[in-house]
Amino acid sequence: MATIDDLKGLYEARRLIPFVGAGVSASVEWDAGKKRGPSWKEMVDEACRILGFEDPDLLRMRGTDLQILEYFKHSHHEQVAKLTNWMVKNMQPPDDALVGSPIHGQLAAMDRCSLFYTTNYDNFIERSFELHKRPCRAVAVEAHMERHSDAAEIIKFHGDFDNPDVMVLTESDYEKRLSFNSAMDLRLFSDLLNRTVLFIGYSFRDPNVAYLFRRINSWFDRLPDSGTGRRAYIIVGEPSDFERKLFYARNIEVIAVGPSLTTEAAALLEEIRS
Repeated sequence: MATIDDLKGLYEARRLIPFVGAGVSASVEWDAGKKRGPSWKEMVDEACRILGFEDPDLLRMRGTDLQILEYFKHSHHEQVAKLTNWMVKNMQPPDDALVGSPIHGQLAAMDRCSLFYTTNYDNFIERSFELHKRPCRAVAVEAHMERHSDAAEIIKFHGDFDNPDVMVLTESDYEKRLSFNSAMDLRLFSDLLNRTVLFIGYSFRDPNVAYLFRRINSWFDRLPDSGTGRRAYIIVGEPSDFERKLFYARNIEVIAVGPSLTTEAAALLEEIRS
């Protein structure tokens, strides 16, 4: 309860930044559950298939997902468009699927949050905000950084389909994104001043968390005027003691929920803003 109380206080003070990962998009279902937003693993699996590997796990024995995508991008650059087209094709849920997504509805309802970060390439968050009548605007490049006080900003930290040249896919892309040399890095640094991040839809294996907090922990000390001093919280389904301790070592507080991100994380967001 102390953790939830901390998050409630940060939310009320407008100091909470939801940071949305692939698990949130993957929770959206349509066509009677036959289709859903693809996960990071499914995207890498498709890249392997484009390369001619029918069993992606065999390739994973030789390298990480980021290294596989590095090889894919630099050795078969002409195939990148195929992967992007596959992602676009598989990320087109109808409006009613997004309206019916509990977690997207709760994100749109968090009216004391004016900033939402995401590493997702799709436009699920923007579309759901619009469907819930909340003004918003996507920010994927420096040119988009024109402030509008009445609109929530959806910061597309890894780019999006409308800006494919800045999409972060590979190991070297990740390193460049967090080199503290780009406008998006500087924006993140600025936005984190006296604010905390709530990671939603990330797993322990997700490279985003490791890369982000390697940099964030080098930039900042404890969060001022905060009960825990934590710079970040993460919602995790049924976390193990192993996960808890390693997240804690990264200065990330774990919020445990059950296995259903769709319902339990949404309920947690509702509790935070209640």
